[in-house]
Amino acid sequence: MSPSTHPHAVADTVEAPPDPPGSLVAFTPFFKAFGNDTRVAIIEYLMSGEKCVCEITARLSVSQPLISHHLAILRDAGFVRSRGAGTRTYYAIDWKRFDERLQSFVELALRLRDCDAGPSCVCG
Repeated sequence: MSPSTHPHAVADTVEAPPDPPGSLVAFTPFFKAFGNDTRVAIIEYLMSGEKCVCEITARLSVSQPLISHHLAILRDAGFVRSRGAGTRTYYAIDWKRFDERLQSFVELALRLRDCDAGPSCVCG
């Protein structure tokens, strides 16, 4: 019996299809950034300009590894960009990406709102 037909064989891992265009789920990483007090504090601090990781760590009194973890989430969400200068890494708000994602969200929300067909309950 081949592995693919064996009754206890583990199926190949199949990735879920990407969210369809126009899905709010696509914005989860973007809004996840606001789901944590430390990330919000980092975003707020960076709004005044570019900062080195050591500045962020000192300002928030949080360990460097934890700050780096949160910065990675913010980078993935499109909130921040980084640049290296010697042994230091500097972070800043990526305003272009941030504005684009925010505008895309607003446009999608307006499109979905305009599709409202009214009550749909058919429960008697």
